[in-house]
Amino acid sequence: MKKEKRLITSALTYVNNIPHVGHIVGCHLPADIFARYCRSFGYDTTFVGGSDMHGTPSVVTAQEVGVPVEELTEKLHLVHKKIYEKLGISYDIYSNTHTKTHEKITSEFFLELYKNGFISEGEIEMYYCEKDKMFLPDRFVVGTCPNCGYTEANGDQCEKCDSIFSLSELKDAHCKICGEKAVLKKSKHIFLILSKGVGELDKWIESKKDIWRPHVYSEAKKWVQEGLKDRCISRDIKWGFPVPLKGYEDKVFYVWFDAPIGYISITRELSEQKYEDLWLKKGSKIYNFVGKDNIQFHTVFFPTMLLENKKYNLAYNMVGLNFLNYEGKKFSKSKKIGVFCNSLLDEKSDIDIDTFRAYLTTIIPENRDTDYKWEDYKNNTNSELVGKFGNLFNRTLNMVKNYFNGENDFELTKDIVLNDLDKDILSAITTMPERISQAYEKAELREAYKLIMNFATLGNGYIESSAPWALMKQEKFEEAKKVLFFALNICASLCIVASPIIPNKVKSLWQDQLGLSDDPTSNDFWENASRLNIKKGHKIKEINPIFERVDDEKLQRFRATLSTPFDIKEYIDSTR
Repeated sequence: MKKEKRLITSALTYVNNIPHVGHIVGCHLPADIFARYCRSFGYDTTFVGGSDMHGTPSVVTAQEVGVPVEELTEKLHLVHKKIYEKLGISYDIYSNTHTKTHEKITSEFFLELYKNGFISEGEIEMYYCEKDKMFLPDRFVVGTCPNCGYTEANGDQCEKCDSIFSLSELKDAHCKICGEKAVLKKSKHIFLILSKGVGELDKWIESKKDIWRPHVYSEAKKWVQEGLKDRCISRDIKWGFPVPLKGYEDKVFYVWFDAPIGYISITRELSEQKYEDLWLKKGSKIYNFVGKDNIQFHTVFFPTMLLENKKYNLAYNMVGLNFLNYEGKKFSKSKKIGVFCNSLLDEKSDIDIDTFRAYLTTIIPENRDTDYKWEDYKNNTNSELVGKFGNLFNRTLNMVKNYFNGENDFELTKDIVLNDLDKDILSAITTMPERISQAYEKAELREAYKLIMNFATLGNGYIESSAPWALMKQEKFEEAKKVLFFALNICASLCIVASPIIPNKVKSLWQDQLGLSDDPTSNDFWENASRLNIKKGHKIKEINPIFERVDDEKLQRFRATLSTPFDIKEYIDSTR
């Protein structure tokens, strides 16, 4: 096993609602595909994720539903976990940020910053609701964005233009609870001194120029060039971990201080040894997979916290994704516009998870926003998975069964004469896995999928050009055996290189149809992709179409089932 240690993290998701497909392609699925590849290639891989339990969004939802926030978040955390399991997201641990381990590490992290001189105290003007007699942090305030004029900006962040600003800059502010106008009052808070660490942060960002994607690098540089303002990291709410400073017992940590520390605490929850190896010792590589609206936090705020703490490793690569739209529109729960993942748990849902994962891979928003289209899902399933990938397996296995009683009776020895077609396909078997590996390494997952389908196309082209059916009619049996030998080996190789994307199908193809032992999805298996895995005397097993075509009737059923949004109140009421 290659000893390089890799930690892959997926953005910790708020549990004030249920993820839609945009959240899946924005971090969870790309991180999973990359983690599966890393395991297959032989890296010592750890993949962690979790629910972001704290923050005002969850408090607001709990008040709207009429349940304690701890009950809401715990129940939604379990639903999130089931959804990711259903989608085959292979977390080594999926935990959350409301644990004793997380509280301890967050408190220790803060006190280290305080000791190092990166925490200050001061008063700020915050919005206050006279009716509810409370200060209004973040999502408890709604108003007009000072940058773009969007009238439904939440607190200190605009979801429309992605800008972040001081809460006091929000225009026409009003209380989200009661709707009354909010007024500014002074409140004592603690601040993270970001400005002290800007030089070291900029140096670190520059070291990532050739590793990060251009839009990630430019986003980070923009923040540094505009100048970093010290950031308030305490809030006037009860939900969260208390600030461990005298005089601040009634305040909790701001969720964006608390949440990213969850990567550290969840790793420690999994294993003390992994925590030390991945976060404290040098030599490991950390990969963060995050959505577009989280890029600035993971390239600026959290790295500054780590630099100022001086204890933990920083990320090697920050894989920032963009947004996913739905059929040309933004996702909307109220208008039932989108694909809502709770429906995947519905007993009526019969969409094949691997075909779903494969299509989602083609629309991962790696460098720009992308669009989910049901017609494209159908076309990818029918043209790529059935027409190319599945067709190669089906025709190869059926010819082996029909012509040679299901057995490979060919062995490639030095005295075998290969024609140009044979040489080309042998070269493809030995070189294509390396090309696909290079795409995976760069987290260019769409390119990896494209190369996999090109590999299948090469296999189909080889069979078509070599025409084993014609060779059989001409009684050139050894030639036909040779062609099918190479075709079988392409199939075996494809099982391995496609395993990060469609793990269930390739495992079934490998074991139940090709009749091979071991598991193509297991750790340190990648090197077998460039080898000839089918030996003389090998017998195949049962042959079944691995992918089903999607017709219009089936497509409409999928659309109807998966467009039903999650009703939190109905769910909570049913589980009490």
